[in-house]
Parts: sequence; structure tokens; C-alpha cells
Amino acid sequence: MSQTQSNQLAHTQVVCTRAWENLQRDLGFSLVMGTRATGDLHLVSVKKDGGIHLHIQKFPLCMGIATWRNQLWVACANDVRQYTDILQHPGVNSIEFERCYVPRSLHFTGPLDAHEIAVDRHGQLLIVSSQYSAVVRLSNTHSAGVIWQPAFISALKPEDRCHLNGLCLQDGELKYVTLFARSDAPSGWRKLSFEQGEILDVSNGDAVCEGLVQPHSPRLYRGQLYVLNSGAGEFGFVDLKTGRFECIAYVAGYGRGLSFVGDYAIFGVSRPKTDAYIPGLKLHDRLRAMQAQDRCALIAVHLATGDVIEGIQFHGAVRELFDTHVIEDCRSVSMMDLDQAQNPGLVVIDPVRNRETSDA
Repeated sequence: MSQTQSNQLAHTQVVCTRAWENLQRDLGFSLVMGTRATGDLHLVSVKKDGGIHLHIQKFPLCMGIATWRNQLWVACANDVRQYTDILQHPGVNSIEFERCYVPRSLHFTGPLDAHEIAVDRHGQLLIVSSQYSAVVRLSNTHSAGVIWQPAFISALKPEDRCHLNGLCLQDGELKYVTLFARSDAPSGWRKLSFEQGEILDVSNGDAVCEGLVQPHSPRLYRGQLYVLNSGAGEFGFVDLKTGRFECIAYVAGYGRGLSFVGDYAIFGVSRPKTDAYIPGLKLHDRLRAMQAQDRCALIAVHLATGDVIEGIQFHGAVRELFDTHVIEDCRSVSMMDLDQAQNPGLVVIDPVRNRETSDA
């Protein structure tokens, strides 16, 4: 493997391949990805003189990531943080970065166990709360407000009954969600077999695909419904006429955080919390048969051929990636922490008077 960068960060060696650098440079995008439990948010850019630049910010857990217009959201352990690209404002410039996200709000939600997030066509942030088995929105009067909940869930309680985890929008409206198992008992999904995963259509509550293994990240892209069949180590799409899952690539890892750019799917694959194999999990049974180890890495899959590009690998303390988000038409991106954003030279005032609504 060609190595273009290898850094020692918090007891983790980070290695980037030349193939990934070329992909990012050729398609002209930056990437935001989170390492979940370690709380690292990585902003991945291409250097003008060659190589990859990793800008890292620490968060108290790092789960779902979303962008909308000039804004970026990050879901954390007990709150959701909203950032705005300050370089959109006239007179604020950077010789190095094309976008620079600064913190603008922090919304306390409490422990929702927020997984994937997305912004609908109204600019409203939607959050999958695995803990409450519901899709919720931010609220000015409550921790959150319910948007949707599966019909088989009988109560709004913090009991992670079915492990609802992923969501998908269609034309800016909530359309599909993923869950591990159809259960109405506290942590009931843990007592069922692994192959109980489903994708539900929220418009009618029906399953459009069943028999998945711990699925994540349903996504509509170019008219096709893609999903990560995580517990089987697979990436593929759903034939909506038959309800069948069609595998595009076996990726030898537990996938999360699906995003797209051009003809490629991009996501992270993770290792389990411990080095032990999980009996009965398709991914681990297959790895054991191949005498192979799972890994923590960012990868890309070509949609037409299924070819896998190994991107950025993490060796050490970082074991899990959760979400990725592509920032198109942007080769370099940065983010300020709470202290950096208090620099008086970064104050920008909206000159429009008597504005009745915000820019959210």
C-alpha cells in the first residue's frame, strides 16, 4: 500500500493511501468524519503541494453529521452543535481554506443516543434517537419533539427497543429508516437473531427490505436506495420492486456513515469494541473463515464495479468510525473550537434590520 501520510495522534497511527488522495483531488471534495467514542471529528482536505491534511476537533462523543447550505451540525453525547461557514461573509478570507466552520449554537438535548441526523427542506434538523426509538427534532421548550415513531413501538421511553439508527430523506422529507429488529421490549433487539434488520418506509410504516444484518445508513442516490448491511460486511442497494438486498461489494468491515460523491460511495468500516469474534454475526463468521481481521478505515466503493479503494486507516486507540459527510466543490475545510471562535476579529454583523426570522 502506497503511504502518503502517517501521523501519530492520541495513540493512533493514521495512514492515508495514494489512491485516496488521488480520488479526493480528482473529484474536488473535502470530507468530515467522526470517530465516535474517541470524540474526534476529522476534516479531510487535499494539500495544494500534495498529501492529505487532517484537521481534528475534539467532541464529547461524535455521532451524526449533517450539512445544509453553509451550516454544519454535529450530534454529541448530550447536545447538538451547529456551525456556520464564516468564509461566506464578505471581507472574511483565508489563504488556506475554502470553508471554515465556526460554532454558532449548542442545543442541549440530554442523552438521546442520537445516531444519524439530516436537515429537511424546511431547514429543520431531524435526529434518530435510538434511545427513544423515534425520529425527533430540536425544540425550544423540550429536549426534543417527536417527528415519527414505528407503529409497533408502544411507548416513548429511553429503552432502545428496536435500535432505530439511520434515516433517509426524499425531496427533503423523511422517507426511510433502518432498525436492527422489530421489538417493543426494552433492549429487545439484543435478544433476537442478527438477521432481523429492516428498512421501513415512514409514509406507511411498511418494510421495504427485511432480513438485513444490523443495517445502517439508508440513502437515496441517483434514484437508487442504497444501504450498509453492516453486520454482514456488505454494501449494496435495495430492489424496491422485490424488496431484495443486492450486494455491490463485500468490504470486510462493519460499515457506517454512507455518503456519495460522483460514482463512489464513501463510508467508514469499524472494529468491534473488543478483539473477540462475535459468534453468529455474518461479518465475523466470514472473517474467521478467511482467517482475516476486521479493521477501522475510511473506504470508497465504485458503484458500477464494486471495486474498493482503501482510503485512510486507523491503527490503535480509534476503533470505530460513525459518520462521514462529503463537502463537494471544496478541496480544503477547517473548523474552529469554542475558544478560537471568540476572537474579536471574527465578529460579523448582519446589516439587515428588523429581520423577523433567522437564517436557519
